[in-house]
Amino acid sequence: MKFVTLDEVVKFAIEREESAYNLYKRAAELSTSISSRKMFEELAAEEATHKDVFTKIDLERAEQHKLCTLPESSVAKYLADVPFRPDMCYNEILASALKTEENAYQLYKAAAGMTDDPKLQKVLMNFADVELGHRRKIEAIYEDRVLTEG
Repeated sequence: MKFVTLDEVVKFAIEREESAYNLYKRAAELSTSISSRKMFEELAAEEATHKDVFTKIDLERAEQHKLCTLPESSVAKYLADVPFRPDMCYNEILASALKTEENAYQLYKAAAGMTDDPKLQKVLMNFADVELGHRRKIEAIYEDRVLTEG
């Protein structure tokens, strides 16, 4: 077992938000559909906002909250299987985005359970809900563009 502090989760979340931002900016560049391009641009803007919120969290205060014991390998399940590459094709971006959003959803739910601060819990659960909404949007595009096109 390894102790993981909320401080470590917040730092990881900042990195994850930056990665998601880059992924969605690239997806917008590759999108041939105007509606998909707009959606990816909106997702990128949301991820940039999330990163900004996380950078403003008082990490000293967060450190004072309870620790959570997680299995050592548990952080790996929050990592996207396909790391962002600038040369990714549209289908790869969609698949990676689905995994990224699911991972973010699970990460923020777990992080909310790592604090006894109700305000921070609410913020983290709000982020979890937003990431779930992102996943649903991307699933709709994936089903329409990838699964129907083969």
